[in-house]
This record gives sequence, structure tokens and C-alpha cells, in this order.
Amino acid sequence: MKTIKRTHNQQEAKIIVGFLNSHGIEAELLDGAINSVLPMPGGVRIVVPDEQEAEALTLLSNAQTGAAAIDDEDFIESDHDAGDVA
Repeated sequence: MKTIKRTHNQQEAKIIVGFLNSHGIEAELLDGAINSVLPMPGGVRIVVPDEQEAEALTLLSNAQTGAAAIDDEDFIESDHDAGDVA
């Protein structure tokens, strides 16, 4: 396992892990066993399997620059969302 990020905010760490998990990355939190909204002394580490490190870092970089936005072809509107009202 490789540490790809350390943060003092456990909520931020959980969001990042969820984001990575949703993209097929097996990310986990270390050092964050206590549920708290307060900053974690020493921080919380986000780790991924060695073979997923590069992909995880690319995903995080793209997310920070806005490059992870949903492509139009990935977005499917339902009839209700499209404004069609029955």
C-alpha cells in the first residue's frame, strides 16, 4: 500500500476515499479510527494498492483542476430531468 495523501481533516479524507472508490480504486483510510470533525493530530493517511497509485494520483489531480467533470455522453437525462412534465 502507498500513501497518496495526508490530511488533518477526516471528513475530507472520507470524501477523497469515496471518490477514489467510485472510480474503482481500492483506497482506504489509516490513522482515522476516531470519528471527529476536529482536525486529527498527525493527520489521516489515504492509501491505495501499489499498482493503483498512479491512477489514483491522476484522478486526484484531475479533480483538483476540474478535469474530472462529467462528460456530456456520460450524463443521461431522464424525461423528468429534461423538463418534460406529464
